[in-house]
Amino acid sequence: MLRGSAFAALAMIMVGSSVAVVGLLRDFPVHAGQALRFGLAAVLLLIVLKALRRRGGQAPPRVAAADWVRVTVLAALGMVGFNVALTEAGKHTDPALVGVIVGCAPIVITLVSPLVARGRPTGRLVLAGVVVAAGAAVAHGFGLGGSALGVLLSVCALLGEVAFALVAAPLLPRLGALRVSTCACVAAVPLCLVGVVVTGEVARPDGTEVLALLWLAGAVTACAYVCWFTAVAAIGPERAGLFTSLVPVSAVALTAVLGVGDPTLGHVLGAAFVLAGLLIGMWAAPDTRPSGSMRRGAPWAGPRRLSP
Repeated sequence: MLRGSAFAALAMIMVGSSVAVVGLLRDFPVHAGQALRFGLAAVLLLIVLKALRRRGGQAPPRVAAADWVRVTVLAALGMVGFNVALTEAGKHTDPALVGVIVGCAPIVITLVSPLVARGRPTGRLVLAGVVVAAGAAVAHGFGLGGSALGVLLSVCALLGEVAFALVAAPLLPRLGALRVSTCACVAAVPLCLVGVVVTGEVARPDGTEVLALLWLAGAVTACAYVCWFTAVAAIGPERAGLFTSLVPVSAVALTAVLGVGDPTLGHVLGAAFVLAGLLIGMWAAPDTRPSGSMRRGAPWAGPRRLSP
């Protein structure tokens, strides 16, 4: 439990750090930027996989055609779709409202995940999801203004966040977090290139944008994805999903440390709510009911030691 929680927290802290650099890519084409980001991350992860294979000498598990279908869905919804929807939503509605809607992901995950495994939601985990979502709302400032299109795009981003936790879960016990992350980044590149062709927006990044893309590829994608999928495999998508509400809190904290932000009382209260929700979720008793996901051998109930 502690190991998985640590990986989930580390992943969300790294994702939160993107807030400090994403502004540097404000004028860079979205699809082109995502293609470069996921392409660089895929190269880094492939290098790591090859190095581990040389050291271990054991052939990695084969990625079947059905696995690639699931990975493509993961990349389309949880990666490319999420980032595009989030970016476009910010153009049509109050960014705070976008954050509040996406911040409801822990509630949705704690409700949907057991249903997918033909179980029932755990009451304490649902409560934890509500508390951390409230903390994210407070940290974002609630947000009230925005168009219907902006709200719709925010909901799409929310669904992408949920998909990112749930779609990968069945792949993790056999393929491992590192291999799933690598395959997902590889699958995301052609999807982004389709967006580049459709929009016709292409640009050459300058020095500052290159540094921002390198950070997004190395830390926010390659490292954070491996940490996140490791957490999902170790503690399940329900508990791991609670940690997504750390993103606005960590973003505010990092911008304050870097001297580019000024935390308010709302941010402090939001952080307190998120911490309280995480504690409630971590203390939730494991589901021992016979109809639960553990009994049915749900993917996230598999071995905790992940293969590379």
